[in-house]
Amino acid sequence: MTILGIHPGALGDVVLFAQLLGALRNARGGPVRLAAGTEKAALLAGLGAIDEAVDFDGLPPAAASDGCDLLVSCLCPADPAERQRLAAAAGAAEAIFLPVRPPADFEGHILDFWAKRAGVGAIPAPCWPVPDAWRDAARDALSASGAGADRPYVLIHPGSGGRDKNWPLDRFVALARLLKADGRRARQTVFVVGPTELDWWGPGAVEELAREFPTIIAPPLATLAGLAAGAGAYLGNDSGPAHLAAGVGAPTVGLFRRAGAAHFAPRGRRVRILAGDDLTAIDVRTVAKAVENR
Repeated sequence: MTILGIHPGALGDVVLFAQLLGALRNARGGPVRLAAGTEKAALLAGLGAIDEAVDFDGLPPAAASDGCDLLVSCLCPADPAERQRLAAAAGAAEAIFLPVRPPADFEGHILDFWAKRAGVGAIPAPCWPVPDAWRDAARDALSASGAGADRPYVLIHPGSGGRDKNWPLDRFVALARLLKADGRRARQTVFVVGPTELDWWGPGAVEELAREFPTIIAPPLATLAGLAAGAGAYLGNDSGPAHLAAGVGAPTVGLFRRAGAAHFAPRGRRVRILAGDDLTAIDVRTVAKAVENR
């Protein structure tokens, strides 16, 4: 059985969706193909979470060229006729359409809701192996940032896709200073920032951060996966990199608003979520203790 998954969303949502596709592959047999934007599908194919990346911008013709037995789509038109047309264009004998958010009366995680709708059982936490070439690229990025490529490190991503999801930047900096001053652990602190953070804070703020700490700017997703996999701990907000870090097995600390954590917390084997109704209520020493215990 060939399974085609379609998800138009951001990195974290697609990482969770890939876990559902993996469970379907185990339950029904593969291969699994994924259509998602930019680098995301190729990233997950490289991790072995799916078998093949499909050009999202080419849908539906690219999907229809080979056809599939099962379509699983978070591209979910409201009109049933549009859904039927999408399934037909994909050549699918069966189609499952899923919402990108759970319904208002569902209190659990979106992955559990999807699993129930798709007819699979509990989905195990992933630990996807990162290719050696990606780890090598991560070591090169560490060296270029001024970090010791062979020294243990804590990886911090202080941004996200929404300003209201961010713990204040000055607290990340205070935490990094606290970790740096702790002589009990010989771990360096490395920041990674993406295009969104550059837009919000401006290059001046990032340059100031880089003067004090090794800082890696906008790495490819494959390199980010290598950085997360090599970290002694990862710290970040409700963001795609947190989901990726958890998926590759990094000891992960995520800072979430309580409502977001209930539905969209990262799934991984070593994940700790600190949640609050107001992120500013989470203090630096609480986060530092969580990171130190990873």
